[in-house]
Amino acid sequence: MEGFIARAGILKLHSSKITFEFRDKETFDKLTLPLSEVDKVDFFRTLSIIPNGLTLFLKSGEMTHFVVDDRKSWQEAIMRAKRTQAV
Repeated sequence: MEGFIARAGILKLHSSKITFEFRDKETFDKLTLPLSEVDKVDFFRTLSIIPNGLTLFLKSGEMTHFVVDDRKSWQEAIMRAKRTQAV
């Protein structure tokens, strides 16, 4: 998959956004995604075998990939935060 980047760093969930600080702070700026832009959260396997990938599908059609521990908990927390925000 050309152009695929699985980001390594610190993922944080806030009440209205998701932020990500790259391990390589000198090369990449902090990423901020409003929760309202997240359409779906799914999984992938790094190296096609390691179950630690989290994909955010955005309403714009873009996908953002992260390497995380406990990806199911991240998926549930993000979707719960989206539901809370919608109320």
